[in-house]
Amino acid sequence: MTSTHLYLPTNLPQWEIFLGIALITMGYIEKKSLWTFLGWGVLIVTGLTALYFILFGELASLADSQVQNHISSLLIATSWQAVTGGALAVFSLLMFHFKKKRYNLLAVLSIIYFVLIFFLYYQVSQSSGHMNQSQPRTEQDK
Repeated sequence: MTSTHLYLPTNLPQWEIFLGIALITMGYIEKKSLWTFLGWGVLIVTGLTALYFILFGELASLADSQVQNHISSLLIATSWQAVTGGALAVFSLLMFHFKKKRYNLLAVLSIIYFVLIFFLYYQVSQSSGHMNQSQPRTEQDK
């Protein structure tokens, strides 16, 4: 497994999280519910994207050494966190739509949770970069 196998599963959710939080923030500041709906929708799609990579990304089968197995398991755990965040985003969107009293509290907690997931994905991408630097070159790589 190389960092190219991990590029899309780590960077795509990071950009989705960034876009979702930016849209929610812009919707809150501008008092536009459309932006907020779109932001929660992007965060829900982030959870679905992470679930797709878990189920169909062949992350578990790519691991063949101890270091690579660690990175693959870290990515799978982080992806499950994103799936959980997607479920939180569904509840936040429902509370926003029905204008429930505790929406603001759930929204803040969900955004904080997604920021933490963003940095977990960053840690996985940095770990995969260090993995490639530490491996010795073989005759086939030259």
